[in-house]
Amino acid sequence: MFVEYAVGPVLALLISLKYTKLTIDKKISKYDEILTRLDKVEKRVDEIDKETLKKMMITLTPVAKAVNELQEAIGIK
Repeated sequence: MFVEYAVGPVLALLISLKYTKLTIDKKISKYDEILTRLDKVEKRVDEIDKETLKKMMITLTPVAKAVNELQEAIGIK
């Protein structure tokens, strides 16, 4: 009769500890997955930044030369 008073809370405690362990493990694995995805995104953003800079230079160089020629032709420079 008095055994139920001791076994019940102990059993509840053990079950809750196991559940907590499982949920923490799931959260840790999700966190690790997110970190790896974030690293991939950061690398890709760096690559895109470098590519964008190159493309901008390729696009703007002829425009800058044309502006200089116009300024010389007009006599501003």
